[in-house]
Amino acid sequence: MRRVLAFFLLSYFLAAQAAAQQAPIPMSDEIGGQPFAIRDRWVIGGGGNWDYLTLDPVARQLFIAHQGVVQVVDIASGEITGQITGFEEARSILLDPDGQFGYVSDSQAASVRIFDRRSLQVTRGIQLSCAPRSMALASEQQMLFAFCGAATAPQARLSNLRRPPAHRSGSNTQPNRAATTSSETAKGLSHIIVIDLRSQTILVNIAVYGNFRIAQADNEGQVFVTVGAADYNPDPQAFLATHSPPRIARIDVAALEAEASDQISAMHKSPADPTSPGTAKLNWQIGEYSTDPAISFFRLDESCPSPQGLAIDGRDARLFVACDNQNLLIMDSVYGRVLSTLTTGPGTDAIAYDGNHGLIFTANGAGYGSLTVVRRHQTDDYAVIQNLPTMERARTLAVDQSTGQVYLVTDLHGVNLRSTPANGIGSLKATPVTGSFQVLVVGN
Repeated sequence: MRRVLAFFLLSYFLAAQAAAQQAPIPMSDEIGGQPFAIRDRWVIGGGGNWDYLTLDPVARQLFIAHQGVVQVVDIASGEITGQITGFEEARSILLDPDGQFGYVSDSQAASVRIFDRRSLQVTRGIQLSCAPRSMALASEQQMLFAFCGAATAPQARLSNLRRPPAHRSGSNTQPNRAATTSSETAKGLSHIIVIDLRSQTILVNIAVYGNFRIAQADNEGQVFVTVGAADYNPDPQAFLATHSPPRIARIDVAALEAEASDQISAMHKSPADPTSPGTAKLNWQIGEYSTDPAISFFRLDESCPSPQGLAIDGRDARLFVACDNQNLLIMDSVYGRVLSTLTTGPGTDAIAYDGNHGLIFTANGAGYGSLTVVRRHQTDDYAVIQNLPTMERARTLAVDQSTGQVYLVTDLHGVNLRSTPANGIGSLKATPVTGSFQVLVVGN
């Protein structure tokens, strides 16, 4: 520890210099009776960037996507009890409800990897045609949804994409082919990859205009995903691109499953070869104004120009949408109406809803770092009760609904005094401190 402190002595000096440039943490709307505080810090180490966290409330384990590994932490002791290896860039983790398998999106490898929860060994990799980040699980239908943002969409011809039928039927009519387009059309397209977990193969690849961000399932048969604005060109001959606005996409899982089943039956083809990379049984393209019963959109106004994180209250049909302008929207998940708008700390990424305690948490990684705590008084009466300072870059979280504790991760940055630049101290650059990656335990 002494060596690390000496090696990065100026980190706090540089932080003080930059303090005036940091975005301020807003005041809360009201004061909570039992304020949250950082109760513990578990330094677990590891290198590289990190992304989302997932908590197993039964096994009492915290899963952390951390570059090439998924770290598994025992939340009773704060110790690492294992890790899942073999990833290029782990991004998000899902756990099935029966406790047997887990699923990890690996962006750099363009795959979803399945691991055994007991052995922590990867048992299968499903190759995709794009780089997934967020995922959602429809456990009743045994379907996993992997979402690839527009920046990761494959730059390929879309002549093989078919539009799904506007109405389901039992006829053997083949779906109409979309018009053949150039590779430029792939710009501005995101992808929904639907995986059948029973066969562990790709069922549908759905191309949608816009930039997918974060997805959540409501455990009521629907999946929602925040969609950022994107420019695309549906007509290669057109001079100007078309702008796709920010939206929330809603997927009716049962309707999608029925449409896919009808089309596969109508095609009279054998299932796709599961060993072929990214092979899907069906390829669909959804326009900006979808008439398909399986996928619909809630358009967002100027109060949320760029939606990011998402959490769901499935019981009361509410969506909690974080925007990059520090707005938190409370929305009706049935009609898409904005019911309330609150202010969070800067740089919100992940959101979690604790239904047991009626609290919403947003992890804000910009500025000094903060955790915004929102209390639900009644169904549509919400208030910010605290903005807890955390640490810079603490932008993802997981909540233990049984205890009310919140877990965030981050690291320390500092400068190397043993290698002073030739052009002076003013050009020193802060870098991650080796071994400083840690879990922040927040409770009240």
